Amino acid sequence: MDEWWIGPMGRTFGGRRVVLAGAMATAWTEHIALLRSVGAEDIIVIATQGRGAGELPDVETIALDMPNDLSTMEQIRFGERALAEPPDEVLEALHRFDPQRRAVVVGTFLNTAPTIDGRPFLSYRRPEWVALEDKVVIDAFWDRAGVERQPSHAVPFGQATDAARQIDRGDGTVWAADARDGFHGGASATYWVNDTASERRAITGLRGMCDRVRVMPFMEGIPCSIHGIVMSDGVAAMRPVEMVTLRRGYDFVYAGCATFWDPDPHARDQMRSIVRRTGEQLAAEVGFRGTFTVDGVVAADRFWPTELNPRFGAGINTIARAADVPILMLNELIGGGIDIGVSASRLEETLVAAADARRGGGTWMGGLTQSSDADGRDVACDGTLRWNWTRDRHRRSGTLQAGQRFLRCTYEPSATPVGPSTAARAASFWDFAALELGADTAGLSPARPITTRV
Repeated sequence: MDEWWIGPMGRTFGGRRVVLAGAMATAWTEHIALLRSVGAEDIIVIATQGRGAGELPDVETIALDMPNDLSTMEQIRFGERALAEPPDEVLEALHRFDPQRRAVVVGTFLNTAPTIDGRPFLSYRRPEWVALEDKVVIDAFWDRAGVERQPSHAVPFGQATDAARQIDRGDGTVWAADARDGFHGGASATYWVNDTASERRAITGLRGMCDRVRVMPFMEGIPCSIHGIVMSDGVAAMRPVEMVTLRRGYDFVYAGCATFWDPDPHARDQMRSIVRRTGEQLAAEVGFRGTFTVDGVVAADRFWPTELNPRFGAGINTIARAADVPILMLNELIGGGIDIGVSASRLEETLVAAADARRGGGTWMGGLTQSSDADGRDVACDGTLRWNWTRDRHRRSGTLQAGQRFLRCTYEPSATPVGPSTAARAASFWDFAALELGADTAGLSPARPITTRV
């Protein structure tokens, strides 16, 4: 199956001008070589979230300035607004590049705009798809799909405290905001409430940003996700991905993902069954096509779903890289109703086998104030999880990517244990980043694995 995707991608992009719209400029760099290899005539990048970290594209690039003090979710919404209502410099660039409006337009996996200046996106997130990302409605979806879940209450904001008292089993509750003002990701608008102080913090944080709140029992265990791809002939179910969600007290901090962790085999099978059932329900209810994720927690040999993201998730990139498959572009084709030349079952077989054989991932955060001069430097982690700089590439445990208030440590597979959670390794790295780079990331702690049945 080597490069089986060249044919369908060549038929889509060959001999065409291509607009790459959204995200940071550097997010598109690796895709440009791919598009050239399948015969794209010319390419322009419209970056709605600034320059980014890493290598810039070698094509005409319009990178919109973005305020430095925005959170990750604020950055995403800034980019969405720029696509929905492009500023004059974007419109002028598009007119120069594609005056007849014949270009193929590719957006990000978060794009909800059907068009940009009269040019249709190859694929975009339909409103009915986005609606299912709302945490106050998703439990009803699980019930319709026949997916077992934890109990929950979706209540008006002012009733969250009473709901928490009813459903708390001793470890506190998790409060999640509705999507009134747009979807929430990366542990934003989600609070662990387990005492008076954390309850006050949740009330303060959620007040004014939602009408309703979902309250459910807190579950200790490994935060994780399972990805699926809905295609015309079925659902491709992937392997589990650890979501590196660290903690500062009762606050959740999203810090990347990785495939080094292996859950109990029963939990793995359960996750794959749930994602297949979920994909079938998505296709039946809202005509969904493309990649989606089911997030949740594994405790012992059991997975409990907590949210659905009807969109591309970070973990699928790690899975696809193992197979050297350009999953982002293929996802655009699938979402646009274009045949990619392989069946769902064959795609599943290819991606899962490769991801099991070649693990990957790391830890990262945005919204930081750290020094960016660490870009490209190597770091090493010893047996006590202590990190240090290294100039010896044979001893490296990871490589840093830094810039524009963003820092990533990509783990070296040969130096990263397979099986256990990577969260403790990540927490230690962020202590190192605080000490060496001035990042505000010290004192984070990992989730606690649960080895007995719950």
